[in-house]
Amino acid sequence: MSRRWFTIAAALCACALTTTTNVASAFYIPSMGPRTFSPGERVPLNVNRVFSEHVPLPFAYYDLPFVCKPDKVHRPWLNIGEVLRGDRIASSDYELLMDVNSTCKVLCTTQLPASANKEAGNFAAQDYLVEWIVDKLPGASVRYRHGADPGTREKTYETGFRIGDYDKTNGRAFLNNHVSMDILYERNRGGAGSRGRRIVGFEVRPRSIANASGGCPNLDDPEAPRLVVGEDKPISVTYSYSVNWIEDPAVRWNYRWDRYLSATNPQVHWYAILNSAIIILLLSGVVAIILMRMLNRDIAMFNDEEEGVFGRGEDIEETSGWKLLHGDVFRAPTAGGLLAPLLGTTVQVMYTFIATIALGILGVLSPSYRGGLLTTGIVVFLLMGGAAGYYSGHLYKTWGGGNWFKNAAMTATLVPVALLAVELVLNMFLWYRASSAAMPLSTIVLLFVLWLLVELPLTLLGGWVGFRRPPYSEPVRTNTIPRPIPPQPTFLRPVPSVLLAGSLPFAVIFIELFFVLKSIWQDAFYYEYGFTIIVGLILSLTVCETTVIMVWLSLNSGQHKWWWRAFAYGASSSVYIFAYSMVFYFTRLRVGMPGVVGGFVPTLSFFVHSLLISAAYALCTGSMGFFAAYFFVRRIYRMVKLS
Repeated sequence: MSRRWFTIAAALCACALTTTTNVASAFYIPSMGPRTFSPGERVPLNVNRVFSEHVPLPFAYYDLPFVCKPDKVHRPWLNIGEVLRGDRIASSDYELLMDVNSTCKVLCTTQLPASANKEAGNFAAQDYLVEWIVDKLPGASVRYRHGADPGTREKTYETGFRIGDYDKTNGRAFLNNHVSMDILYERNRGGAGSRGRRIVGFEVRPRSIANASGGCPNLDDPEAPRLVVGEDKPISVTYSYSVNWIEDPAVRWNYRWDRYLSATNPQVHWYAILNSAIIILLLSGVVAIILMRMLNRDIAMFNDEEEGVFGRGEDIEETSGWKLLHGDVFRAPTAGGLLAPLLGTTVQVMYTFIATIALGILGVLSPSYRGGLLTTGIVVFLLMGGAAGYYSGHLYKTWGGGNWFKNAAMTATLVPVALLAVELVLNMFLWYRASSAAMPLSTIVLLFVLWLLVELPLTLLGGWVGFRRPPYSEPVRTNTIPRPIPPQPTFLRPVPSVLLAGSLPFAVIFIELFFVLKSIWQDAFYYEYGFTIIVGLILSLTVCETTVIMVWLSLNSGQHKWWWRAFAYGASSSVYIFAYSMVFYFTRLRVGMPGVVGGFVPTLSFFVHSLLISAAYALCTGSMGFFAAYFFVRRIYRMVKLS
């Protein structure tokens, strides 16, 4: 009983991350502490990648044929999360000296062939953004929004700056070949390093200037002609930059990420919470009516009939509805050898979500830890293999299985192998397009070795331990001959019932889902742990209550094969999530545009990853619904007196 309660509690808590991740200000662990620079000390500027808000296909900055590349490139070590999100961080020749302003410096002059010229125009037309990094802060474009007080404005940051501009009227593209960098800092007050400075902001203002001289352009001329690219001819491009250091006492180092994280209006999230709370209150009222009135009445009537069997010889068949299924409701599910490994893996996914969001609340996954969310998630998922094997083995034995090794091996391979197969096929297309989103061969080998040496042994061990445990004891005996299932009403047939069950959970999360998708596909920061926990808990309750209602209706109509249905009802809102992703694709992205960076591959990448995200969500909520329904069914049949 305690393990069952623990599983249900885990399911409820795990959904706090199924909507995915606010603390108003970032908390920093010691390893992510501040770095202090002395006046005149060189501050490294690293280049990373280019990405677009409209084309989900990032590229490494130095893979572009029209940018300046150093003679010798230093590449820092990247964690798995950074590699998977398409980061390719590398050193640059930009010279930044702490608190030393520079009006203009020439980086390089490069000759572009006709092919590189056309490609530069394509990238500018597709609204690609450049990501540079200084002291772990990404270069940002400055935006303003209305402040808390009337008549005031609040500065916010959007990651990246435009690689160029595109004039839709004339069909001309312009390349930004000059950047003005405003680097904000605070003085390190007190202590031996009181003369040091800490960087608290990195603002970039790009500009396109036609410059045939090879030197610095005239930055004081606002009407200077712009550098046109995209034409089928070779051109010469001079890249230049200016640096301005600004002391900003209004921003402390501990809060330097706030401007990146405050781009969204919190009132929208509160509206989402209010919407979700209304839905859960209405749904809880329906569940209360079922549990407190209908079930209590049915159980009382059934117990009276059971007593009448001995007293008056009345036939128990006078009973109708779910009460007639006591001899069939706990019959082992069809394809239980598949359902048990699937449920074991979903428990593994849920525990991964729980651990990851706990680390996020503690501040371990602050934005300064690049790739931290993915890296932590992968490591925790591997370590949770033991939990997957344990729950899978225990359910497998309860349903009469006899080969624990086969079950544990399937638990360890079912979802990871399917995921790897899909990603490898997609990876071939990304390799073909030379996108930084493609996993290097070394990363694929590393993930396989980690699965082979960490997850597989832990899953086998957990499967062996779970199989050795006594099976769950069901409250009623199972009849030898199964009861025939009567024709089901239209709304309880598979497709209509699944669509009906998924509508309410989706209504709970659809507002917050927009910000999640924007974070995934448009590289916006989403660090809303507080709002996510609230919406996630409401979502978990909605999924559980919806599944309980649908399973009770199914039992009441004579459908005793409820195991797979419970899982499907819990996972059903994933259908709406995938459909919403398609709407997001057509309304927020412009994939499939002509040119080198549009077309089939980014479209394929979007839909494949959207399908995988929906599948991961389905695993989490499906198992939540299953365990909630399992507890509910065991509970109501335990309350019935049976002869």
